[in-house]
Amino acid sequence: METHRVRDPSVSRAYSRTVLLDTSFILALARGHRQLVNEIRDASIGRVRLATSDGVVLELERLARNGKFPSKALAKLALTRLKDQGVEIRETFPAVPNADTGMLVSALGDRDRLDVATVDYSLGETLSKLGINVISPRKKGGLTVKPAASSSLK
Repeated sequence: METHRVRDPSVSRAYSRTVLLDTSFILALARGHRQLVNEIRDASIGRVRLATSDGVVLELERLARNGKFPSKALAKLALTRLKDQGVEIRETFPAVPNADTGMLVSALGDRDRLDVATVDYSLGETLSKLGINVISPRKKGGLTVKPAASSSLK
């Protein structure tokens, strides 16, 4: 068999980067009835792996149980979409005080190429200054990718 005709499936299925999803981003897309995978694939270059922290999932579960009616319904929808779309759930350290800090720790501790999807302006600015691309939704559809301000830590 000729070797130039053999495909290596690990090469064609390789992900170019990982996108960490924040609670605010997941809820914003659910509010607009937008699909996570389609929106991020359209905004990103190459194939991406979607991931979130266990703190984000816990926050969504808490909203689904105890939130007021609109946020309760959105949180339930978001949890369903996370499961349906195969979003990887990463474990964070037990000492992390909140989901934003967990997202920051995960982003800085990851060795893969990483972007973070969030609506939180201050978290996005902090991550951008640390050399991480930030993805945020536009009000009228689509996403914006804010490139990292500097790459001094990488």
